[in-house]
Amino acid sequence: MAFEMNSNRRTRSGFVITVIACMLLHLMLAPQFSVMGGRFNFMLVLTAVCAISGDSRSMVYVGFFSGLFYDLTTASPIGLMPLLLALTGYTIALMSRGLASDLGMQTIRVVILAVFAVNIICSVALFFMGVESNLLTAVGVHGLASGVLDVLACVPLLLMGGSGNSGSGFSSRGRGRAHGGLSYGGSRYKVLR
Repeated sequence: MAFEMNSNRRTRSGFVITVIACMLLHLMLAPQFSVMGGRFNFMLVLTAVCAISGDSRSMVYVGFFSGLFYDLTTASPIGLMPLLLALTGYTIALMSRGLASDLGMQTIRVVILAVFAVNIICSVALFFMGVESNLLTAVGVHGLASGVLDVLACVPLLLMGGSGNSGSGFSSRGRGRAHGGLSYGGSRYKVLR
């Protein structure tokens, strides 16, 4: 019981540190760095990485408030990014239920797919809202460049969160795997012992 409380406390403090680091990077680095019109979206990175080992209901809130923070600190229309990140957090959490929370090919595929999907959808939506003037430039240049930057920003967080050690991820889900790939302590799956 004491080990589980220490593990939960370590997990929460790791999550809080990750959130603060992403917020600071979003405020300090993202406005200063642009490649072919693409910019970092550290709030998307935070949502995608945390959703790999998070609960789908809580990831809706994490995604919404991350997107709201993004919209309030950039010149984008308010409401688009909270909607996209809430849906992304929920979807990734549902898709990653059967995945191990360590850095594997399935985890990387889910994160890359989500990051590029959000960037492409956001680019198309900004075109239809009149913020972007050319659809091909919005999607083909700005969307893809932002997607590449966001995937690169996901790598260090995935490496830190996916070390495989007990209590070193972003959720309180148990890491010990039993027969058949199901987790015993702290999992959302019930297993007969």
